[in-house]
Amino acid sequence: MTILGLTLFSCKTNNKSENSNVQTINANDLTLSPIVHDTLSSDQIEKIKKIQKTFSEVNPSSLEETITNFKRDRNPDNEIAIWLAMANAYEKFTSKNPSIDISKKKEAYGLILIRSMENEESTKVKADLKLLTDKEVSEILSYYILEAKPLTVERE
Repeated sequence: MTILGLTLFSCKTNNKSENSNVQTINANDLTLSPIVHDTLSSDQIEKIKKIQKTFSEVNPSSLEETITNFKRDRNPDNEIAIWLAMANAYEKFTSKNPSIDISKKKEAYGLILIRSMENEESTKVKADLKLLTDKEVSEILSYYILEAKPLTVERE
């Protein structure tokens, strides 16, 4: 799951029409792109701190790693907005369900991560859910309000 999260940081989002060639790629086959931005603004860093703190128990990336990954994005503000929306959905779900264990939290994180790239129907099909109930899945998906943005991976 962490690799997929890191991969999202390292790729740009797809802004092409729906007619573009869409493929599924194994996250293990991807490599990190080079750093594009030497620095990020203090506002961007504060938002990244919130993102990293929100997901710290389900994504082991350090703050330094997370900041570095956002520096790899051509447009870090777009990725930060996506991750803030993901963090918002995750926080809403976990705050309304404070007794859920870490396994369910990890599954919720994975579900939200997939939802950021896929529509709801596709997310339900692609998510390998074992712990979350249908009601919980619907609840989580209702909290993510952005349009899905598939990744565009550039081949070398």
